[in-house]
Amino acid sequence: MAKRKTKQTRRRTSPSSSPISPPLPFESEKSPKSSILNRTNDRSKTSTKKKITIDSLSPNVKVSSIADLKNLASSRLDDLKRNLIDRSHSEILKDLEASLSRLHKRIKIQTQASQKLMDDAEKDYTNVSKRITENQEAMKASYAEFMADAQATSSRMLKTSIPEVSKSLEKAVDALHSRYGVRSG
Repeated sequence: MAKRKTKQTRRRTSPSSSPISPPLPFESEKSPKSSILNRTNDRSKTSTKKKITIDSLSPNVKVSSIADLKNLASSRLDDLKRNLIDRSHSEILKDLEASLSRLHKRIKIQTQASQKLMDDAEKDYTNVSKRITENQEAMKASYAEFMADAQATSSRMLKTSIPEVSKSLEKAVDALHSRYGVRSG
């Protein structure tokens, strides 16, 4: 009940709540009706500002009706959309060009690395090829030397051992002939 009394006292103390007395000027700002009126006044001020803005953007166009305003707004919206699309396209193109540039640099670096690797592999191949050629020539030389030694040894053997063997065979045959008393003829 204490709460009701305070509400009632508030109602009694506020002069604007009485139906007979008109609202005071300082109270009019606080009343709900005045705030609605203030909003409409604010809107009319902002619409005037918008009108000035629209007029300042396109000074040659005069707006005389709501349809003209709608047409102007739609044309401005279309222009803004086109500008936004053009800007986004240009940003996309810039991004694309930047990524292509980075990609080109990366490919160039990788190509240079591949070329260096190929050059190193070719140098290694020529070095290995030279070593193989040198080894082949050394093997051919040692083979020729070995064959020369083998032929020299075989020719010495033929010159010395065959006559010795033939003499020893003749002696053995003569010894057999004399032992068994067979004359050679």
